Amino acid sequence: MSQTVHEEQPADHRRTSRSTRLVSLDAFRGFIMLTLAAKGFGFARTAGNLGHWPEPAAQGIAAKIWYALAFHTTHPPWNSQFHLIGCSYWDLVQPAFMFMVGVAMPYSYAGRHARGDSPLKITLHAAWRSIVLVLLGVFLQTRNGDGRNRLLTNVLSQIGLAYFPVFLLLGCSFHIQFIAAVVVLVGYWTLMVCWPVPTSLSQAAIQSLHDVSLAAGGLAPHFAKHANVAAAFDFWLLGERNPGGYATLNFIPSAVTILLGMMAGRLLREPKTDGEKLRHLLSGAVICMTLAVAASFTVCPVIKRIWTPAFTLYSGAWVLAMLALFYWLVDVRGSKWWTFPLIVLGTNPLAIYLMSMLLSHWIAQQLTVYLGDQWFTGPYGPTVEALAVLTVLWLAGWYMYRHRIFIRV
Repeated sequence: MSQTVHEEQPADHRRTSRSTRLVSLDAFRGFIMLTLAAKGFGFARTAGNLGHWPEPAAQGIAAKIWYALAFHTTHPPWNSQFHLIGCSYWDLVQPAFMFMVGVAMPYSYAGRHARGDSPLKITLHAAWRSIVLVLLGVFLQTRNGDGRNRLLTNVLSQIGLAYFPVFLLLGCSFHIQFIAAVVVLVGYWTLMVCWPVPTSLSQAAIQSLHDVSLAAGGLAPHFAKHANVAAAFDFWLLGERNPGGYATLNFIPSAVTILLGMMAGRLLREPKTDGEKLRHLLSGAVICMTLAVAASFTVCPVIKRIWTPAFTLYSGAWVLAMLALFYWLVDVRGSKWWTFPLIVLGTNPLAIYLMSMLLSHWIAQQLTVYLGDQWFTGPYGPTVEALAVLTVLWLAGWYMYRHRIFIRV
């Protein structure tokens, strides 16, 4: 289903042409893959061992640091919005991953067109990519037994479900793409608030209501855990609901996340000055955040687990700002000396993700066998283990990068 590609690329990644490959995108993607492959660096477990998570048991700077590290490497129970524009970094990992899929689409299309692929061949490849990603996601979720309630919530499945519909908009004008994004978000919000709330709410639903910051009181139950339209769809499709509240239908609003990335990628390919591109990216971030905050206090809460339309805008603002930062640092200022460790991971994201999902536990076991478990015990053991596993994964990625081995779909 996937293919191993041996690519002839410049030995020095710093000489990569901006027109063929966006170095800042590889670095940004590598940064996300670094934290994803490290599975949060074990910070939450270490903080728990030290008594600083889920609630700090002591005062002082160390307790606050460990609490913050744990908070930013775990998903909040339900509501994703804190202190107006604050959020957990971990809630931004999947949006960033999906956003960068969109950013890469104009570059990928241009590359295939330049080598002579017909529009039909490119379209068929996009459809094939969607199918393969969905199947890979299903495999990852079900490989250890019955993962039926998580069947289509894996990030690869979500990308696969959303990829092809977004691809069909690649050749459309900015205005058509913008209208499509508005229609999807407004339409999905309408579906959510028009869906009847169950007459009796589960304890999980009641608890989630306490976690939702929403001024429009009558609408809050429509976004409660296991009481929303997405949960009802999963119960109809799979016969059960995801315990964490994640939903298959998340691919509908998250398609806008990919579309937002595609619009950003298209912008970066345009013959504009770097200053103009940065202004557009940051203006988009401000607009998305303003709309998201306004929605969160009126009609729609910011919830990652069901990818509410407000969360699409909220996370979109953050990832646009992150892309602008990487673009400014790497492609505008030319500060690339620090990017190599990230580019090793960012140029081979599928391989790194699959190795992380399939081999991390086995790698940890082998490290214990050959190095002894004394390195991975004690309160800091989870973080030491996560760093050791990450090192092995990075070395594998470095070997593949050095030999120009890239896993593509």
